[in-house]
Amino acid sequence: MLAYTRKHELLYWQYAIYIITEIAAMSLFFTLFAKFFPRTEIEPRDILDIFEQSAKNTAWVLLLPYSISWLYFSWREKNRLLENISKTKPETEIQKRNVIAFTDEKGDLKLSIALENLLYIDSADNYATIHYMNKSKLSHYLIRNTLKWMEENLTNDRSLVRCHRSYIVNLDKVKVLRKTKEGIFLEMDALNTPDIPVSKTYYEKVMQKFSKYSV
Repeated sequence: MLAYTRKHELLYWQYAIYIITEIAAMSLFFTLFAKFFPRTEIEPRDILDIFEQSAKNTAWVLLLPYSISWLYFSWREKNRLLENISKTKPETEIQKRNVIAFTDEKGDLKLSIALENLLYIDSADNYATIHYMNKSKLSHYLIRNTLKWMEENLTNDRSLVRCHRSYIVNLDKVKVLRKTKEGIFLEMDALNTPDIPVSKTYYEKVMQKFSKYSV
């Protein structure tokens, strides 16, 4: 049966037939053995009685391993169905909104924000402050995690980009990129937000993403 399941899908009715066949085969073997090689002190019994009793005993002995096997196949079937569902189901509402999950350094979820509400992130040492819009008001949240972790885990295929050793910015919320004698700055599309500096180290990456997400 193990060799068969490696190459073929085993259905429940096939498994049931396999169990019945194995019980019948073991019972028949014992019946023939008991009938044709009887003990001299035991009175001969009818072959049907021997088979019936043997089938009952065999079924009781194999009840536990068969039950475990049944649970295993049920678990594997459910996992297969879940995998198929996950591959074919449409995007959930969270996926459509592109929600970003912020976790602390231990991996515990602390804050979830829709990308469209996120403005920028600044950091100091091992702490980061997330700045976002909440009901048309500017809000912020302090979290213990590094900007480097956020750059590596949150900026892929998104409008987020690291523009400075202390800043990650959402380019969808940038309305002006300004070059001055003091450097390059990004003006956010929100009131009471500071201009975000762009360092030379990250300038090329910012411009590449800026051209992509400003189209």
